[in-house]
Amino acid sequence: MKQVFVDDPCMLHASISLDPKQAHHLFDVLRIQKKETIRVVSKKGGTFLAHPLDKPYLYVFDEIEVPRSAKHITLCASLIKQDRFELMLQKACELGVTKIVPFTSAYSIIRIDQKKIDKKTERWQQIIFDACKQCNRNDLVELEAIQNIETLHNYQQDCNLVCYEKQNDPSFHISHLLKRDPASVTIVIGPEGGFDVNEIDILQDDHFIPVSLGNRILRAETAAFYALSCIDYQHSLSKEEK
Repeated sequence: MKQVFVDDPCMLHASISLDPKQAHHLFDVLRIQKKETIRVVSKKGGTFLAHPLDKPYLYVFDEIEVPRSAKHITLCASLIKQDRFELMLQKACELGVTKIVPFTSAYSIIRIDQKKIDKKTERWQQIIFDACKQCNRNDLVELEAIQNIETLHNYQQDCNLVCYEKQNDPSFHISHLLKRDPASVTIVIGPEGGFDVNEIDILQDDHFIPVSLGNRILRAETAAFYALSCIDYQHSLSKEEK
């Protein structure tokens, strides 16, 4: 089922107007038919079903109950090559992340010109928006401004982990740290070249726990997918046990 997000509140048995970009995509690109049902998520709250009218309008005919995830997941992701970072944004949304915090690291290859940050952020926001629509999320993932190692402590939660390729203790595999199924998790992923040891010291001083993702060296984006999948799996397992 196709999905759209709208800024305004939705009322049953009333029409809503889509913004020009979503209207163009729905009516001109996808060529939706009058008999189709569209899933509508209001940023003011609520998930609804609607039928297309004439562009750019939809007619809201029902409201559906959709439970929100009880888990809050923050992904702190170091800047990496553009195509890989954008893939990470997209897949992180699909894997249930709540907030994404980009940050610069000592070994970050990418350095964004200050003059281009607004344009780059706008592109990232659009990728996140499209990914949330595609996977039928009932909320939009938050994107924070670019941070650095010293400011990541501002995003700490119940469980705070940093994926570190030099963590060799099997008892510190990420799966062990997630066994109690914390209600909120912050996970930190480094750049292509890994973390500088001083950065790990800073994060440990800020109460982030270095964890292993296994014996293989993973690409930065793969590490993010692995960690988020572990969080989702453990949460699903805990719900079944209850």
